[in-house]
Amino acid sequence: MAQEGFEQDLDKLVEAALYVLERSADDPNLGMTKLVKLLYFADCTAYQDRGQPITGTTYRHFPHGPHPDNWYQVRQKMEDSGAAAILRESMGYGYHRYRLLSNRPANRELLSREELDLLDEQIQRFAGYNAAAIESYSHQEVAWRATEDGEPMDYELAGIMAPPLSQNSIRRAQEIAAASQQQ
Repeated sequence: MAQEGFEQDLDKLVEAALYVLERSADDPNLGMTKLVKLLYFADCTAYQDRGQPITGTTYRHFPHGPHPDNWYQVRQKMEDSGAAAILRESMGYGYHRYRLLSNRPANRELLSREELDLLDEQIQRFAGYNAAAIESYSHQEVAWRATEDGEPMDYELAGIMAPPLSQNSIRRAQEIAAASQQQ
């Protein structure tokens, strides 16, 4: 099913992000890129396990991997409410990392125990990954390979990892994605 088939629960997305930030406070590699990928993988795993993502967010194909459709507005909401702040860190050689810092604990009442467990699984799964590694990993998914920049990625294809795909396999995945978006 296309991700656009779900209604985003903005409050859950905010609380899931705060939960990941809280649980990953000691992760020196947790910048914005890794955070959004952890949310993506948790949503996809929830969809695969129970047919429903945690947040209902639409993730789109971007050059650095899956990205929530309205992440900048979500991030701004978190800043405006005081729930989080953005830290810009210089990484040297002209590179910067943006970190979202939690200013309050996540409201766990908005997330089920199962959803918290799924978030914890992804935090643990990608514990040793930096932004480049998790980005590279996300690029191996059929959902990312079957879409172009800006297109919504399909939950049906998420989590399916592929070795280098033939053009025929990519074309077939694109057909599956297009058919599920029409449903």
